Amino acid sequence: MAISRLKRFEILLPAGELDGFLSYLQELEVAQIDPVSLEELELKPVEADTSEHERWLGRISRLLQNLPDPEEKRGLDKLLAPRPKYSAALRKALLDFGYQKVVEDYERLEARRHELLQEIKQLEREEEFLRPLAALTVPLKELTGFRRCQVQVIQVQPQDLEQIREKFREIPVQFFVVAEEKSRVFILIINHETARDEVDSVFSELKTVYISLSPYLNRIKGQEKLADVLSGLSREREQKIKLVEKIGNDMAGFAVHRPALLAVHDVLLSEKEKLDGASRAGLTEKTGCLQGWIPAAEEENFRSRVTKYSEHIYLVTREARPEELEEAPVILENPEIIRPFEIITRLYGLPRPRTIDPTIFLAPFFFVFVGLCVSEAGYGLVVALLSLLYLKLARPGGETELFLRLLFYLGISNIILGTLVGGWFGFPIKSLLLIDPLKDPIPFMVLALVLGFIQVMLSTFLSLVREYRSGNRVGAIAVKGGWLLLLPSLVGYLVLKKPVFGVLALVGATGIVFFSSRSKNPLARFFTGLYALYGISGYLADTLSYSRILALGLSTGVIAMVVNNLFQIAWKIPYVGWLAAILVFVGGHLFNLGIGFLGAFVHSMRLQFVEFFTRFYQAGGKPFKPLKLESKYVEFIR
Repeated sequence: MAISRLKRFEILLPAGELDGFLSYLQELEVAQIDPVSLEELELKPVEADTSEHERWLGRISRLLQNLPDPEEKRGLDKLLAPRPKYSAALRKALLDFGYQKVVEDYERLEARRHELLQEIKQLEREEEFLRPLAALTVPLKELTGFRRCQVQVIQVQPQDLEQIREKFREIPVQFFVVAEEKSRVFILIINHETARDEVDSVFSELKTVYISLSPYLNRIKGQEKLADVLSGLSREREQKIKLVEKIGNDMAGFAVHRPALLAVHDVLLSEKEKLDGASRAGLTEKTGCLQGWIPAAEEENFRSRVTKYSEHIYLVTREARPEELEEAPVILENPEIIRPFEIITRLYGLPRPRTIDPTIFLAPFFFVFVGLCVSEAGYGLVVALLSLLYLKLARPGGETELFLRLLFYLGISNIILGTLVGGWFGFPIKSLLLIDPLKDPIPFMVLALVLGFIQVMLSTFLSLVREYRSGNRVGAIAVKGGWLLLLPSLVGYLVLKKPVFGVLALVGATGIVFFSSRSKNPLARFFTGLYALYGISGYLADTLSYSRILALGLSTGVIAMVVNNLFQIAWKIPYVGWLAAILVFVGGHLFNLGIGFLGAFVHSMRLQFVEFFTRFYQAGGKPFKPLKLESKYVEFIR
């Protein structure tokens, strides 16, 4: 309903107790540490290097991505599995189990495996390179040791083969076709060195590839042929593949360390956050200094807990100065039933300090708008049940819990409004319908526009409150109040034709005309005010934007009916009709549910951001970030 009041705190303590006290603050999770003004207080900074923690966090995260879960869960078991729980007191012990050696041993195996895989790829490339030459039955040793002769293996194109034969008839050359393929031919040429230039001239105008066998010729010890070399490469490759498999099994065995590494990761993450907090402190030779923010509601508890930690700590809490309030963090404070709608506010941006928190005002509208946009009770029941099931079984926390509670509320909204203006999986309950938008969409559109007009008027009222608080009391009452009087009066006059509404509209317009400008020139003030009346077009455009609710509500209902018609058609197919019909019904309605809720969520959110927030809301607040135990994989229990 409002922004929580915060207080400043300042702490002096022995420098030697700073590290332990920051760990203690992490467990309290109520204090945000701000940087101390070192120059103003003539303090030294705390040397807190987080690079080592970041390096190990990166290495552990990479290892965890590769390690399988020793107790692999699937389906709902994996989805609903709670995070492992550890006592916060075990944090130090977790760091002592030797995680560095585990990570280094794993990385060593991983590096060796990568090296072997590269070697296997190289062997495969060599096999692919030599395989076409396997038909060369001459022992490779016989192709070496020539003093005056040149031995070459050359790849040429098939269409050039006859031309090469013709030219070699005139040159003292031994010419052999080793292998012929569809797109290439391999030939072996032996010639005296005196014919080198003539041989080279034959190939100079052709598309050729010279193949070097030197790496293999140098390794020949006996009468091996190319086929023997290929067999050796294949055996070596198979040996390396087996070694890779063994190393892979050894790496998989590290999965037994996964639970401990998950906890170590979060402990290191918390230690890194603690060092970040320490870097905001200041030091003298023997004293440490901390300052920051705590919720005013936690002041007594905070003082009590800090006092219990050490008798050598000096704590001061105070109200923030005006200049400090501009940089104060923000905590939204709403009734428990409204808290899930804080997600919408945060998506736009937190309110600035000392401004209006819009959450409680947008919550009922968002609830109704999503229900009208989807207008499907069956879909609402599915979403509500799934959200509730996950909340009860998985027991998530933080933003995940809030989002699931929001989905549950939106499911309830669709059950109620879908029954009244829509149906159940495309089948309306006629006796419960208040509005049937498929037969007569006008009442549905009128309802959407009325709700939109009410929210636009609410945004104008909140704008009046903002202006009044800022000190512009006359302008707030005369101008913003003028719009609040003018617009409803105009609607009343057009609908009821009562003169009193016309008079009230003129009174509101007079306030807008004469108080929109602060100019002392009467003419400038008057004409500026007349121009301000043109703002009525903006109010009209904003109200008409709510007609999109009708379009979305109609589309969801129509698609649901189409799915039902396809279901009936599929059911008549002989033999397999029942199966096709079930697939069409389930798949079609799930698809419609997905796009329906997504569209409803996005467009309802847009109505808040564009039509509601723009008149009064001042975003830009910084979230309250208390020093706490960070947990990505596990949960630390105090």
